[in-house]
Amino acid sequence: GCEALFGIEVTPNIPEAATITNACIRLVIVSQQIINAVNSVGELSFSTFLLQTGATSFVTSVPQAYTALATIAREVNTVTNANTGNLNNIFSVVLTNLKSFTSVTIDERFAKWLILQNSGSTPDFSTIILTLNDVTSFVETTLQPSMLSFSSNRITQATFYNTVPKQAVSTIAQKLIELAAYHETVVLPYFSRLGSTFRWASDKSSVFLSNTDSAFQSIEGSLSSTYERFNELNRSFRSETNGMQSSILSSLQQFTRRIEEFTDLYVGGSSKDFANSANALYNAYLSTITEQTKVVENRVESARNNLSDSVLISIGDALALGFSALTNALLSSIQLATNSARLACIDQAFHKFLSDYGNALRKFSECFSGNQCDVSTPVNGEITTVKDIQKDVAQYISQLVSAVGGVSNSSSLSARMQLDMFLTAFFSESNNITPTIVQQLVNMATELGVNYDLLIGRTRYCLAMNKAVAERFSTSFSLAISACLA
Repeated sequence: GCEALFGIEVTPNIPEAATITNACIRLVIVSQQIINAVNSVGELSFSTFLLQTGATSFVTSVPQAYTALATIAREVNTVTNANTGNLNNIFSVVLTNLKSFTSVTIDERFAKWLILQNSGSTPDFSTIILTLNDVTSFVETTLQPSMLSFSSNRITQATFYNTVPKQAVSTIAQKLIELAAYHETVVLPYFSRLGSTFRWASDKSSVFLSNTDSAFQSIEGSLSSTYERFNELNRSFRSETNGMQSSILSSLQQFTRRIEEFTDLYVGGSSKDFANSANALYNAYLSTITEQTKVVENRVESARNNLSDSVLISIGDALALGFSALTNALLSSIQLATNSARLACIDQAFHKFLSDYGNALRKFSECFSGNQCDVSTPVNGEITTVKDIQKDVAQYISQLVSAVGGVSNSSSLSARMQLDMFLTAFFSESNNITPTIVQQLVNMATELGVNYDLLIGRTRYCLAMNKAVAERFSTSFSLAISACLA
């Protein structure tokens, strides 16, 4: 029968034309199947630049390439079956698109995700460019000049073959059939498996990040509470150290005011010395407690910062270990996208790792919260100490106030002499009292530092043990992946 072929009617028909049409239709169908398979993967999310770049390129470059290939297949089919039209225009359109497509290699189009693949497991994408180059050469050097040479738009089969060698048409038709078949049997299954593996890998990455984020949120919450508890302790300590200051000072002022009222020979003669001694006792206490309060605050802040830094460093190290193991496993999985048995093995290893590692991270909170790390006890102990010291100082000053309370210039000589002897003895003894008070305050701050050093030491040991557990899980996971690859 008569058949439209490359803008001319040929009688009888050219069998190779039907082969080309069949190949083009199959290429259009398989290209769309590839596009659908890749589009069904959906949005992929990874936490490393290499994986994310590769995944993004995969879901964009493959549909773009096969949309263009399907367009070329449709155009070749249209040209093959055209029976009218301007021959130059007919061939120009298809040649332009062929040359545009073949100007960029498939490896260049797919470079960002092909780098994640084992070269031994990827299809031979070069067949696409090689086949299209052959089609381009055939159309440009053989078909187009031949069709333009015919004086009529109706020719016989013999006339066609005399100008366009049957072998040349048959070769092109066969190459297009082979390209379609290769995509149906090799390329389409490959993209389906790779797309599924990318989806699986992205989901595993999301689970890992979700688990670590959940664990870190818990850790951050506990750490923030502990951090704020340190700040509260500092405020409480300062408040307690100032708690009795006003009453002690008031008693001191009451004593000095009363002692300076004496003008007699016995008490009045030493009143200034007594007042100075009382002020010296108070000032020694005040300057020391002020200084040691700053020391305590600094040590609380230092303990707070050391604990926080230790936690964050340990957690950071544990996360880095897990993240490294995860990334390597994901890369290995994507490299082996076509090996279902190994992927099944890797999936089992992932399931165990994600569970074990997430649980290990959550245990870090136990190192610095609850009974394991009671940051309040050291400061509360020193608050009790400073209260006792303040009570002692208040009692000393109260004794002075009581001593002068019932005596005046008009009191009996005996009463004034007894007061003088009491005050002389008291302030003589204060030479021992004052250093004792000062030393107690210094010891208080020193003891706090020791207690917090012990607490930080226990915390760091606990963190180190938990980090070792996380490291063991990460190492075991990496070994399991290696076993799957063997």
